[in-house]
Order: sequence, then C-alpha cells, then structure tokens
Amino acid sequence: MLRIPSENQKERELVASLKLLSPGTTLREGIDYIIQANTGGLIVVGDTPEILNLTEGGFRINCQYTPTRLSELAKMDGAIILSSDMKRIARANVTLLVNPSIVSNETGLRHRVAEKFAKETGHIVLAVSRRRNTLTLYTKNQRYLFRERSVLISGANQAMLALTQYIKTMQHVVATLNWAELNGTGTLSNVIIAIQVCERVRRTEHELNRYRIELGTEAQSLQLIPSELSTEIERALLIIKDYYREDEKSEYDAYERVFGLDASDLAEERNISEALGYHRDFNDYIETLTPRGYRMLSQIPRIPINIVQNIVQNFKTLDAIITSNIDALQNVEGVGKTRATVIKEALVQMKTGTSQPQVLTLPIFDWD
Repeated sequence: MLRIPSENQKERELVASLKLLSPGTTLREGIDYIIQANTGGLIVVGDTPEILNLTEGGFRINCQYTPTRLSELAKMDGAIILSSDMKRIARANVTLLVNPSIVSNETGLRHRVAEKFAKETGHIVLAVSRRRNTLTLYTKNQRYLFRERSVLISGANQAMLALTQYIKTMQHVVATLNWAELNGTGTLSNVIIAIQVCERVRRTEHELNRYRIELGTEAQSLQLIPSELSTEIERALLIIKDYYREDEKSEYDAYERVFGLDASDLAEERNISEALGYHRDFNDYIETLTPRGYRMLSQIPRIPINIVQNIVQNFKTLDAIITSNIDALQNVEGVGKTRATVIKEALVQMKTGTSQPQVLTLPIFDWD
C-alpha cells in the first residue's frame, strides 16, 4: 500500500512515548507504585551527556531498573534519571537545571520543571503528582495527561460504536465515488464528501488506537477491529492523491492540509476544496473530474504500488487506463502481459459490474 502521511512527526513521537508507558510495561508498573505510595515523582528518560550536564547534586546509582527501586527512590526529593533504554537507573535525587526563559503554563513546581526540561532537551520527562495522583508526560513541546481507567474504558467503547457507524458510511460514499469515476460523472462535491467521511474514519480509528495504547494489557476486553481496516482507510484516502491539483500545491501539502483541519473545519466543504488546490467556493466548479487512477488500481489484488505508480505516470488518468489495450499496458515498466491482462479484466469487471448505490439514509456528518 502507498505510504501517505497519515500522522505527522509530532504525533508519531507522542504515540511512541505513550507505548513506553502502557499498563503492563515495567516503566508503568514503577509509576503505578509511585502513585500508590502517594509520594509523587519526577523522572527523566535518558542519561546522555546533554542531560547530565543540566543536573546537579544527587546520587550516582547506576543499577538495574526495577519497578520497586524506582518507587523507593521517588521517596527522595529531586529527579530520577533513567538510561535511554530504561534498563538502568542512572541517578537519583538530582536537581534539574532549567532555562528560566522557557515558557511553561504549569502551576505546580514539579510540572513546571518537567515541561521546561522536556522542551530544552527534547527528552521524555514524567511528572507524577503527589496531590492528584496523576501521571503527565512531557516530550519536546507536547504534554499528555494520562486518564483514569474508567474514563478510558468509557471513551474507548464510545469510539468503537462511532467507528462502526462511520465505517458503514465510508463504504457507501466510496462505492458512490467508484460508480461516478467509472461512469465519468465524478464531481468535486463527490470527492469532498468522500474525503470528509474517510478522514473521520481515520481519526476515529486513530483515537481508538490511542485508547488501546493507554490501556495496554487492560484493553483486552475491547472488541477487536479487523486488521484490514487500516489498509481500507489508506486506500480510500488515495482520493486525495487522485484529485489534488498539482499545479497549485504538492501532494504532501494536500494531505497535510486535510489532516491538519480540526473537526469543525473538516466539516466545512470549502476547506477541503482549498486543501486540494481548488477554489474555496467549490460550488462554482461544475466540471466533472477525472481521477488519476491510484485508488481504483489499488483495489486490484496483487498489483504492487510501484506498478500502480508506473501505470498512472504513463497514462495520467483512470479513463486513459480503462480505454487502453493490453499491448499498451504491458509496455509499462514492471507490468508485462500477465499483469496487463489481469488489470484490464479487473477494470472491465468493475465498470460493467458496478451499479449506482442507493441514496444514503444514514447521517453522513455528525460532528458532535
């Protein structure tokens, strides 16, 4: 499947950090011991020279990490320094030297130090609140407050129910777009609606995945999502690659613009139109659109994405691919006669076997 920028770098870094603290990990076990002891704590992940040069005082520990050792050392004042692989406790009871010019919106001293130190070093810093018994993660310019188990379970179940409904809607709008593309009647409005729905599914699936990470081993009770869903979402969002105006912006910029919209902005059709490189007043654009063919070709089994790329780059549009003959297809690099025959037969079958979907009776947009 084609790699699309479904997560920006900041999101990937945050998710990777959350996985380190999922219930069931040894680091989370140590944090839970600190919470149960009601001592609070300040923990830095990484014992690089950069980190150590920004500390003073404390003790050189350099022992193997265990959850109980972490909990016991948290009873002292100051911060605990773990090795980058979290297998060793490097130092304890140290003072973190923070740059006073770095801005922090936190009110408590421990959390202010944690936020500033994370911003300055780019490393993970964890603050366990003694008063509220909560865990807050800081990494670079990001802050994440871990939620209670009851809140997570409730939110995860709601996200699961929403995702089930959104998937049905996505499958319908994609089928509608399939029919329009194969019959040459696709409009910008069709494209915008499909992108809105598919992106909502992607975000909800991502939200549910965040719940799973934060619940860790406690997420076993949640209903499993079919493993094929991520591939289905990624394939559906090739709509953006099929329709963005390359004379106005890059493919990557089009994806980033769509993925960067908040929920209310995503519901505004004109924002999607602008993200693709069209005019914000998209209703003035009444011409039918011709897709490049990435999404439709990706639905044909056993056709690698690099071959899809070669075909689209050669023929430019889905219509040109459909009307081409086998000889022209097999001349594309990596295709050959066998693949050309498979592609031609699949496209013909799609075109002759697709009927116009009935009008959707389910609500497409429910952004509350």
